[in-house]
Amino acid sequence: MPYVPYINNYKPFYIQATADAAAKNTATEWGMVAKSNPYPALPEPKEPYKNDWKDENGDDEYVASIQYKAFTFEVQFYIKTFDTVVNNVVTATAAENLRSQLSSFFTHIKSGEFKVFDEYTGLGRQKVRFAGYAEEGGGFVSRDNWARIIFKVTFKVNDPITAMKLQNGSIVAIS
Repeated sequence: MPYVPYINNYKPFYIQATADAAAKNTATEWGMVAKSNPYPALPEPKEPYKNDWKDENGDDEYVASIQYKAFTFEVQFYIKTFDTVVNNVVTATAAENLRSQLSSFFTHIKSGEFKVFDEYTGLGRQKVRFAGYAEEGGGFVSRDNWARIIFKVTFKVNDPITAMKLQNGSIVAIS
């Protein structure tokens, strides 16, 4: 079980892959504490199809239904690990534990689309995919018996209008 620091009133970030029966809290599943999540509350509309008739004022826009752009957002995560010690013997270093947690997370999200829900903002989306990774805040640091990493994960949302919520442990559409 990964180390999860106690943070008063922490509100988790959840991911649910297609094969998952329930949403996974990134903190308790992979030790990834969401530090910041500038999550867009509303999508940006696509430019509607239009004709710019040169002999008429304005544009002739076809706006029977507004469509919306896909968008990306970034979540900054923090992981801190410690050496695993059994009977006074180090069985796994903190750096090994950290690499294992990161590997498990990326194996989980690289399988394709998934759903996300941020308890802090109360916002969730479906048809989300992994779109990037960058180390921040000094990146990886390792000391005598601990290691930590601060990084950002970029997610791309291909369904910008279906709002999702956490219900009975699963991420579901708001009806």
